[in-house]
Amino acid sequence: MQLPNRFDRYAFLSVTAVTMGLLLYGCGESKVSQCNKVVTVANKTKTLAVPKDVTGFVSLAENIDQIRIEVQAVAVQDSKLKELQVQLLGMYGDVSQALKAKAKATEAKDKNALDKAKQDLETSVGKENDIVDRLNALCTK
Repeated sequence: MQLPNRFDRYAFLSVTAVTMGLLLYGCGESKVSQCNKVVTVANKTKTLAVPKDVTGFVSLAENIDQIRIEVQAVAVQDSKLKELQVQLLGMYGDVSQALKAKAKATEAKDKNALDKAKQDLETSVGKENDIVDRLNALCTK
């Protein structure tokens, strides 16, 4: 295909470049799609059972660690969503550590360590509502 003049050639190249840019931009995931992925993985915590014994605390901590890994694996480009993802990861890490500390303190029958682990757990879980509320607010925009 021979283009008749220089202007037509530049116009053709410009249109091609813009079209390719739009196609590539359209291939990326939307913020809503990214939000849905984070929320879907985070919602797995709702299916976890409350432990009844020491081994249950360790098992629950391991399950939360797995969910944390899955949340971390979600590719996020939006800066605000990325910030919330990092906060969610931190909260899951804190909850997991507190559960493991609680199991260890229970086995050792260390009341002071058990009280600290319970407090750490309550503090960590208390962050969840704020993070989830901000995540929901961001994802509905």
